[in-house]
Formats: sequence, structure tokens, C-alpha cells
Amino acid sequence: MKNSKSKNKWAILALIIGITFIGSAGAYYILEYVIEEPIDWEVTLIGSNGEQKVITYNDIRSLPYQDASGGYFTSGGIVYGPYDVRGVLLQDLCDLVGGISSDDYVSVTAPDGYSMAFGYEQVCFGGFPAWEPGTMDEVTTETQMILLTYKWEGKTIAHNDGGPLRLAVVTNETLLTEGHNWVMWVNEIEIKNRD
Repeated sequence: MKNSKSKNKWAILALIIGITFIGSAGAYYILEYVIEEPIDWEVTLIGSNGEQKVITYNDIRSLPYQDASGGYFTSGGIVYGPYDVRGVLLQDLCDLVGGISSDDYVSVTAPDGYSMAFGYEQVCFGGFPAWEPGTMDEVTTETQMILLTYKWEGKTIAHNDGGPLRLAVVTNETLLTEGHNWVMWVNEIEIKNRD
């Protein structure tokens, strides 16, 4: 009888430890993936007509989004990714301040002054050189898009990775593009006329 009580105590202890472990794992999941720190970041959108609109990080997250995949490589040949990303089409952001026409280009800028310019065709249809990650063979793709991303691999983009908002040239395939197009810490998007 004493042996039975001893076994019951160990069973109860094992049950308590199991529940604690499962509860801890659940709490970690909630803290890691559901509860996020508020992010204080704004992007100024400027239309070719001079219209300006300031949108917050949360405003961007509330817009229709695309899920895609892509990575990039540096001029030194270091490869990053591919990543599964989530973001808003650059073309959709342009539409918030009057849209982009075939006579326009879009300048995307970071607080440190780094800027990249993209033509109408690139913004609307892609057309960037792309490479297979394993072989670095150049390939042709029809599905490119420029996204202002806010999630990589299901997580908020870390500051050291160019977050909270980073431009990305991605596809529905898993390809690499040139890293200079992946503007970090985006805080301004301006549509300019070529004239």
C-alpha cells in the first residue's frame, strides 16, 4: 500500500511538471508571436503632385499584404536568405498619394540618406535580375514584386536587419536579387516625374 502512495506522488509530481512545461511553452508562444512591442515608426509618402501623407508602422500593417519569398546578396558576395516575407506592394503605397505613371520613378529613402530609385516598370512589373540561391545561376522570373516588408520568417524585422520596415525585391519562387535594392529602415517614399 505504501508503494502505491509513493507511485501516486511521483505521478502527481510528473503531471505538475508536465503542465508547467506546457504552460511555459504556451506562454513563450504568446509572448514571441502574438504580443509584440509597439513600434514607433513613420513613413512619409510624397506624390508626384506634391501630396504628402505620413503613415505609421501600424497603418502599413493594416493594409492589404503579400506573402512572398526572396533573399539578396551583397557586392562582396555574401548571401542573406532566402526568407519568407510579408509586406505591402510599393505600387499600393504609391496609390495612397495619387499613384505612379509611366513618366514617374519612385525614390525610397532611409534616415541615413541611403536611397534607391525604381522606374515605373520595376515598381509595377519587376524585371530585376534574379539568381538561384544554390547555384547562383541567373534565371528569368515573371513574378517579381517590390514589397515594403515588416515581417521576415514570421517575426518583426530587427533593427540590425534593416527593420522595422525594409524594402525587398521578392518573388513567389525562392530567388536572390541584388542587395542594394533592399533599402533598410525605410522612412520616405517619393514619386518623382522624370522631367
